[in-house]
Amino acid sequence: MGERNIIGRRTFLKGMTTTGAPAMLAQANPNEKIGVAAIGVGTRGHYLLAETQKVPNAEIRVICDLYEGNLKRSKDACTNPKVKITKEWEKAIADPDVDAVIIATPDFWHAPMTIRAAQAKKHVYVEKGLCKTLDEAKAIRKAVKENGVVLQLGHHYNSEPPFHKAREIYRSGQLGKVAVIRTYIDRTRIWPEWQFFTDYDIVDMPKDAGPQTIDWDRFVANAPKRPFDARRFFLWRMYWDYGNGIAGDLLSHLWDSVNMVASVGIPETCVAQGGSYFWQDEREVPDQWNAIFDYPKQKLSVSFNCTFSNRHYGEVCQYLGREKTLEVSPMFCRTFPAEWKPENAEKMAKQRRAILACESDREGLAPDYCMKPGELQVTPHWQDWLDSIRTRSKPRCDVDRAFEEAVAMLMSVESYKQEKKVRWDAGRELIV
Repeated sequence: MGERNIIGRRTFLKGMTTTGAPAMLAQANPNEKIGVAAIGVGTRGHYLLAETQKVPNAEIRVICDLYEGNLKRSKDACTNPKVKITKEWEKAIADPDVDAVIIATPDFWHAPMTIRAAQAKKHVYVEKGLCKTLDEAKAIRKAVKENGVVLQLGHHYNSEPPFHKAREIYRSGQLGKVAVIRTYIDRTRIWPEWQFFTDYDIVDMPKDAGPQTIDWDRFVANAPKRPFDARRFFLWRMYWDYGNGIAGDLLSHLWDSVNMVASVGIPETCVAQGGSYFWQDEREVPDQWNAIFDYPKQKLSVSFNCTFSNRHYGEVCQYLGREKTLEVSPMFCRTFPAEWKPENAEKMAKQRRAILACESDREGLAPDYCMKPGELQVTPHWQDWLDSIRTRSKPRCDVDRAFEEAVAMLMSVESYKQEKKVRWDAGRELIV
């Protein structure tokens, strides 16, 4: 039940390592500060910087970004008056005062930075999705394991109480046989999804954005060379050069939450479709994404659906068991009794009548369990990472889980691009 800082977990994990190797460069003394470099301090990275420095005995020692506005904002928010500022990520990783790095850059930079950090014996917190390609995922896994560092992938649902409770319920067996897991994450606002600059509610380009404040050459050093384009710099999720669209941003989140709850592992097959069906802007990646992951040996399928034009259903993962239904999101965890059972027939008939009459009373079967606020306490995802460095223990979303996420996400991308069902060849570790 649960993870670190849920009673008994720390004792259980004592002495474990990410790789089983004794070479882990963790800080043995819990009173010693862990020096952290924050690489990429835009929208998500600025938040991670602020939250990380709230963790006892963690100190931000280097801030790295390519936009001067991000650097200034994060320096002002940093509580360490001696923090160093740079635009060169290589220097941030190599800094002798740095023990660990937070990588919150666009996805296409995750692999080079993570690999370099691991080789420098620096622990890594890297945002999702893990990387852009399968070869990068393999190289990251190799570097992390060979160098015995702690990697935490930034799927923070692993540190959200509702998902810990969902895992407890799922593994208790009370749902009965689960043959289908459905996940949804529908989003839309007045302006196009992903149109934000330096923060999620800032929808206008910074007035100072230009070649004089953005190091464009360093940004595209790991991507096709293009003329300066501030929209590509800030709105990178819209372009295949820099990420994997909805698959890397949102599918990866929900699929990983299913893997956390149900330990499904890499799917055997995947078929995915999508398209730009609503937002007719410059985006190259689809604004709608649908994927089905199949697990024949487990007698299970997992689906993902996303649109950027409607948010009626919002976000939810549904575990459709024979005996019960489990629904979980960052805001709730609840179960429902089986509607097919005779004792529930009248309530369901009442719901159908209400729907046909367009009445408001459509509740059908009420939940038989709703998680209460404060029912479980779980440490934040970034604190779990820092705790893992100190205790030489396995973080909640470690490198093996990160690899599984990358494969599943990339299977959907390959299926979409090839317009066919793809398979995972486990022996050769290839998507075919």
